[in-house]
Amino acid sequence: MQRLRSLLVPDWVRYLPGLAFCLAFAFAGMNLDRFVSNYHKADEASLAIPALQLKLQEMVKSGDSGGSLLTVRTAIEKHRSALDKVGGTVGQKWGWATFLSEKAQLKYVAILLLGGILIRNTLPLPKSLYPGISIARAIIKPGIIILGVHYVWADIVKVGGVGLALVVVFIFGTAIVVMWLCKKWGVSDGLGGIMGAGTGVCGVSAIIATSPVVRSSPIEMAYAIGTILFFGTLMLFTLPYIGTSIDLSESQFGAWSAVAILNTAQLVAAAEWYGTEARDTAVLINVARIMLLPLVVLFSLWFYILRTGKLEPGQEINKWQLVKDKFPVFILGFFLLVFLNSLKLDALGGPKIAGSAFWALNSVYIWFFAVGFAGIGLSISIDDMKKAGGKAFTIGMVAALVKMVLGLGAVLLIGSRWLQVTGT
Repeated sequence: MQRLRSLLVPDWVRYLPGLAFCLAFAFAGMNLDRFVSNYHKADEASLAIPALQLKLQEMVKSGDSGGSLLTVRTAIEKHRSALDKVGGTVGQKWGWATFLSEKAQLKYVAILLLGGILIRNTLPLPKSLYPGISIARAIIKPGIIILGVHYVWADIVKVGGVGLALVVVFIFGTAIVVMWLCKKWGVSDGLGGIMGAGTGVCGVSAIIATSPVVRSSPIEMAYAIGTILFFGTLMLFTLPYIGTSIDLSESQFGAWSAVAILNTAQLVAAAEWYGTEARDTAVLINVARIMLLPLVVLFSLWFYILRTGKLEPGQEINKWQLVKDKFPVFILGFFLLVFLNSLKLDALGGPKIAGSAFWALNSVYIWFFAVGFAGIGLSISIDDMKKAGGKAFTIGMVAALVKMVLGLGAVLLIGSRWLQVTGT
């Protein structure tokens, strides 16, 4: 019993109310998404069935083959099934559902993020919910691990290789420029270091990982996290619409979001919002990005401590231990599933083989994401974002915006082919 207790986080009970609230909110958001989607499909079916029936009559008259007739009849049955789900008939219209689904892109991601922000900033949530809400975002990580079943090593080599080149240039380029400008403008080492890491690699996680190395104060962390949250939230709700307006392919958008959006949870949310292909590309490139976190921490150590001779007398730093401590271990689970999926074992099946082990895993990931997205929305406090400001805020925002624009140019030059995940 004592060993079992040692596996649990101290005071783990205090996290349960917030986690339960996020789960209930995710359940409601997912069902609202399905409700809108069902009526949207019914609206499309109501318009499509008359045209398909007319086409079927013409095919029968012209003596077309049985295969073509079967295809059209199957399409008609599929549309009738969509109408039956909402109890509708041919000729009825549900334009509001089509508008929400296609124009407003009101998917479960947007419902949970926007709804969470609205709840957090307008309702008096009990303080007892905050601990659980704060850790709900981390539940996205098991979802990322499960997505390993979508990839094979050919994807890792092709898309991962291109993504790694992108992130190396943009991560270290951004970190170096931000740290150098902060130094030049007189921003403290503690704030400059975490701003460089946060805008360069993976947002809040990078800030937390780098802060002990550059000796950031709590108020400096508040400023940096406020900046990251402000920019990440802005990009989360604008990039999908920008991508749609300029007709970016899903794979290009996935790569762009992985470069431009600072926080892992926010970029996964934006990519999932845009489409499944965008999500697959974004997750793979983000894995490459996260793996560079220890190197960014080491660079911060060199830039602020070792290079300037600020190491205290008698103090020693084990760089290898630092890398091991900062390495995101959950990524190993992702690569394990990629390896197993690449073996094409009959016992495991695949994400598209109904009833197989990997199919079951793939059916679960969306719930990890939903709870995580609920946690993101419920964690975004307008008051917290107001803490951002000063020179570091200006430098970080300008650097992040430049990275966003240059990243868009890069993915447009690369094209869709080298960024598309095939899973084969």
